[in-house]
Amino acid sequence: MREATLSKDELAKLAELAKRSRQILLAENLHRVAFNPTPILLVGATYAGTWLEHNQDALLLARFVPEGRDNAWATVEVFLQRQRADGLLPFCIPRGGTHHPYFKADAVYWQLQNVFPFVRCAVAIADLAHRPLEDFQRIYEAGCRYDEWLRMHRNRSGSGLVEMYCEFDTGHDNSPRVLDGGLPHSCPGNDAANMPDLTCMPIIAADLSATRYGDRMALAELAERLGHHAEALRWQSEANALRRRLKELLYDEETDFYYDRAPQGLRKYRTEHITRLFLNHVLDQEEFDRIYKRYFENPDEFDTTFPFPAISAADPAFVKSCPQNCWGANCQSNTAERAIFWLKDYNREDELRRLLAEWTRVLVESDGDFGQEVNPFTREILPSGGKYTPTLLICLAAAQCFCHS
Repeated sequence: MREATLSKDELAKLAELAKRSRQILLAENLHRVAFNPTPILLVGATYAGTWLEHNQDALLLARFVPEGRDNAWATVEVFLQRQRADGLLPFCIPRGGTHHPYFKADAVYWQLQNVFPFVRCAVAIADLAHRPLEDFQRIYEAGCRYDEWLRMHRNRSGSGLVEMYCEFDTGHDNSPRVLDGGLPHSCPGNDAANMPDLTCMPIIAADLSATRYGDRMALAELAERLGHHAEALRWQSEANALRRRLKELLYDEETDFYYDRAPQGLRKYRTEHITRLFLNHVLDQEEFDRIYKRYFENPDEFDTTFPFPAISAADPAFVKSCPQNCWGANCQSNTAERAIFWLKDYNREDELRRLLAEWTRVLVESDGDFGQEVNPFTREILPSGGKYTPTLLICLAAAQCFCHS
């Protein structure tokens, strides 16, 4: 059992690292884009922009750094401002906009890359930033348009769930789960509406479907809050229907796990995508406890020397060399950052303390290398340029947990 406490020396070092984290977040990881005057939160030193899959970064900034709440809201605002006319949200707002050497645009629509429900995250940030009522209505309308876009363009199977068309749709770079079948990095023509011509298509994705479920639940809550009572009931009903279909099509009783489905059948990769079902509250407490115990309390699966690897260590597809930027092996700070939400939601506060303590020890041992990923066996932070926003925010979460408890 991992220790959920820190020594006096570790606590002192954590306090220093947390102070440095706040300074980096506010001084180096905020940047202004051409179409919005308030600086937005960047993903980190080696990522020149903000990504939709990192929207929880802005939420944690608003929670842990009150003086950054306007920046957190601006990071939501830029996605609202650049939602495409057909309803698609950009997956990235590049720093440098049309002058960016790679993206060459001020908003990019090549894939989905959405994990934490946009509506739920945007509402939480708007609450913390004390935004006016009209901003909540804008969030609601944007969420409705995005859900309709998914119905139109990511439902070729007719399942009502969400399909994956490319490697980067889920943000699982270099994972066997999203490489199997020859999937391209981004969608054909650099447009998320386009499905590649592959025999494995369309692939119904467990995590993308879970995120849509989470957003529909958030739309139901927001509709009720705005006084749209009939719409709230409709969104609740549609969320429940999606959840049932997810269970019917993507759950495997034998292994007690949820997988993607291609026309050929289930694609049985045990990756951290299951945590995105936790994040979006797809599972009830009983089912969560059962799956968590079987896989996340098992050292042969996800409870490795350093938790949690991006794919079960017992999965035959695990990439044993643990190369850099590999969601086929390494423990990603994105996974740990999102666990801050779901471990608490599923009454696993002690496990959250242990996870934060493990990240603290690694950060202390590395003298504050705020990198992106950790080798699950050696506990070494892999080189990635540092100053990675999710890792900086994990540090602040640990400081709040241990230095103020």
